[in-house]
Amino acid sequence: MPSTTRSEPPAAALRMDPAEHRESSERRRYPRVPLHWTLNLACSHSSHPFRTSTRDISRDGFYCLLDQPLVPGELVECDIVVPAHRSQDPDDVVHLQCHARVVRVEEIAAGIAFGVACRMEDYCVTRGAPSPGIA
Repeated sequence: MPSTTRSEPPAAALRMDPAEHRESSERRRYPRVPLHWTLNLACSHSSHPFRTSTRDISRDGFYCLLDQPLVPGELVECDIVVPAHRSQDPDDVVHLQCHARVVRVEEIAAGIAFGVACRMEDYCVTRGAPSPGIA
């Protein structure tokens, strides 16, 4: 199964006019795009990966909601399922597998939900089934 390894996350689906970004009140380096893609996230203190979805994605990170908090600075393994929109097959997907570092954790609903922001450190893109370990 072919795969590609890169040091920066793909930005093709995340393009935004830089002038539009500067005009907003956003102070992040890269604009965020509201994309709700399936996310499987594995961390060292849990025996099973969390299954959730991204709330938004930028060139170098993502934000998601979990039912338990993670620790800022913690390294996690992620599998983001990206739909292959050009295909006629709805099951045709690309897996963006990455190592990410938790940079921020916010309590959303009195200990029931937590917003987690992660920065991607490296990634591998695969088509078809994900590599063992996260799925």
